[in-house]
Amino acid sequence: MIIDIENERLFFTSRGKVVKPRKQKLVEVVPEIEAPKKKRKTKRGNAYQNTRTGLRQDLNGIVARSAWEANCMRALGLYKIDFQFEPKQFEFPPTANGRRHIYIPDIYLPKTDEYIEVKGYLDSRGRNKLRKFKKHYPDDFKKLIVVISKSNKANKIFFTKLGVANILYYENIKELTADKIALWEGKK
Repeated sequence: MIIDIENERLFFTSRGKVVKPRKQKLVEVVPEIEAPKKKRKTKRGNAYQNTRTGLRQDLNGIVARSAWEANCMRALGLYKIDFQFEPKQFEFPPTANGRRHIYIPDIYLPKTDEYIEVKGYLDSRGRNKLRKFKKHYPDDFKKLIVVISKSNKANKIFFTKLGVANILYYENIKELTADKIALWEGKK
């Protein structure tokens, strides 16, 4: 920030007298530097730290958390499949320490009453939420469709063991739709 002191009409008092300040040139004000924050001993990850979260104008202003989510919604739009983005929250009973957790499926298909979860990255918190979703909402869990990568064998094993009946591969969606969608994010 630059302040022009010459143009400021400031007067200072010095021992009871009003003194006009000396003419000075532009002065640069250096912002205060914050002390570095202490690092945590244990690293807590954020599932969305490597994704492209942001507003998608072509999706009616939806803030998608990843390019995969946005592209899956674009594919649904291409085939004129009605969907809603994160319309419902599933709340779980509080944990022993009183913390409450919720699970929000990415996409809801109202005509078929199904949920779509797009999972490029699946951390332990995400796995725990999906296990709780199955345990506390078994009827809704049966309606879950998961979109994962063909190359992520760990996710495929996890979702198969969890009992997800409908697993779709992002690469297949991309192959079928990317060339038909002008705003497709990522490599076509």
